[in-house]
Amino acid sequence: MDTRGYMTRFFDGVVIKKLSAVEALKAQSSNQHELNATLPIQEVFGRPVDLEKIYIPTRFYYLSDEERFIPELGEMCLYDARAQGRLKGGANRTEIRLYYPTNDVTSLWNEGDTLIIARISNALEACAIVAKADSAVEGELLWLFDSSPLGIEKAFRKIDQTSLQQAKLPPGIDDLLSALDIPIPRTDDHLDEMLHCFGAAFPSTRDFSAFARSKSPFQSALDADADTIIDAWYEMEEQLYKTFEFHLLNERIAQGFTPDTFISEAKSVMNRRKSRAGQGLENHLEQVFIERKIRYDRTPCTEAKSRPDFIFPGIKEYKDPTFDEIKLHMLGAKTSCKDRWRQVLVEADRIKNKHLITMDTFISSAQTDEMRAHNLQLVIPASRHARYSEEQRLWLFSLEDFIHIL
Repeated sequence: MDTRGYMTRFFDGVVIKKLSAVEALKAQSSNQHELNATLPIQEVFGRPVDLEKIYIPTRFYYLSDEERFIPELGEMCLYDARAQGRLKGGANRTEIRLYYPTNDVTSLWNEGDTLIIARISNALEACAIVAKADSAVEGELLWLFDSSPLGIEKAFRKIDQTSLQQAKLPPGIDDLLSALDIPIPRTDDHLDEMLHCFGAAFPSTRDFSAFARSKSPFQSALDADADTIIDAWYEMEEQLYKTFEFHLLNERIAQGFTPDTFISEAKSVMNRRKSRAGQGLENHLEQVFIERKIRYDRTPCTEAKSRPDFIFPGIKEYKDPTFDEIKLHMLGAKTSCKDRWRQVLVEADRIKNKHLITMDTFISSAQTDEMRAHNLQLVIPASRHARYSEEQRLWLFSLEDFIHIL
């Protein structure tokens, strides 16, 4: 499913802009706590007349790759800063401003961050979402709101009237929807079968990955190219996992919590999500290599007890000093890179040019430039390349590209 512009369906109008120094509360040069309410803002929220003020109840968000801060409730205000002087006989000028309050979230806004002001459907209410400049979440939001990263102010009305209950949720954005307090549509696809197969607990990661493949449109790694296969298998497992987890968590919530057990359970849920996502990706990659008859070893021990995800053709050849190093390859696998890509740099000393596959939909140019400087080649399923810049796309490998060098 093409997710470009997907978020626009939830709002009646959206304005996207880069924050300037004077608009960002955090910047020392700012004393105004205001935005210049240009025509796009007025198009979405209206234009005040004379001394009229338009008050807009607003939920403020700040998102970065490291943290997603608890949203703050507040109010924005549209007004004409020149109205009083004009009505007293001054120059016939208007200056429409959008005031926003100081709170724990808006105090984090900084010059260069991306601001998305979205009018909630059927109401004069808004979400003011700021994403940290050059972050992965900024790239994801720009894609989902169908905007360029160039900082050009843009406004649009709702372009898709599909209701939330009818919408098919694209993979990988439910965490973002949750962070923005947008209800997530749930399905019970294959839930009864999972309960029959696994009971009231998660099975091993290998068993769950195998079950996900059995429900995919592709039963074999030979049914399509490797990029299409890995996308389909990974996304199917993500969908099934969240369906099963949602059911099990509801059962657990019904039993009740103490404060201590609540904290423990929350930590367990988060750790399990991260661990299972990574292992699931490795399981599906391994199945591709098996069916494509590619020799490999999974998580072998190299130097200093390091364990790269995959070594090709195997650890025996890696530890043989007479084996040609040019024929050795390493593939790390991380569902999300962020700063963790550096971990793979020390996992196989004999291999100078390393490879890392990720399912990330956006990585900044600064990060990919740093990867290139460290001889790390990024591998991303081909369907996700469109979200990267033209320069990045010229450098990125697909999974098929990687397989062809083995």
